[in-house]
Amino acid sequence: MLNITFVCAQEMKALDSTDKFVTRLRETSKKTNSIVADFTEEKFSSYLKEPQKSSGVFYYKKANKLRWEKTKPLKYIFISNGDKIKIQENGKEVNVSSAKQVVSKIKELMLTLVNGEFNSGKVFTPSYFQSTQYYHVKLIPKNKKLANLYSYIMLTFTKDTLLLKELAFYEKAGDKNIMTFTNSKTNQEIADTVFTNF
Repeated sequence: MLNITFVCAQEMKALDSTDKFVTRLRETSKKTNSIVADFTEEKFSSYLKEPQKSSGVFYYKKANKLRWEKTKPLKYIFISNGDKIKIQENGKEVNVSSAKQVVSKIKELMLTLVNGEFNSGKVFTPSYFQSTQYYHVKLIPKNKKLANLYSYIMLTFTKDTLLLKELAFYEKAGDKNIMTFTNSKTNQEIADTVFTNF
């Protein structure tokens, strides 16, 4: 919680040289073949007195493999491998066929954010900021469905490594979802079974 508060509380100012930052971010993305990181997630809602908290491990493998595994307080696994999507809640696989279009959009969004393609300007209108220790990218959705759901998405990168430190979704309804990443490791070998098996 302290980490999240600290990242968000830093005063931001507009980034003068966006081209240099975007180029560096793209180069870092090209060199990154895999990511493993612990994450904490906090969901803030007007319906909740206290934010909902969860934690787990995030896996990414180039070019289109994702695994979000929440371990606390409840077990939840989201696997995306190419066109295949699997979800498990509390040990039971969920039938995603009825909500496949929605789930696919979520997958596409996450891959766009993780692999750095958000800078293309096709899906989002980006604006760039910096604080003492971080770079911040504010993304305003161009896609109508995303725009109806999110006012904007904020990504926070550490200045020295350009690894994603925080990912925050600000919803139209006023709710927000903040994920903070720690112990991030890049270019480590990840077995393909991580993206096929629960």
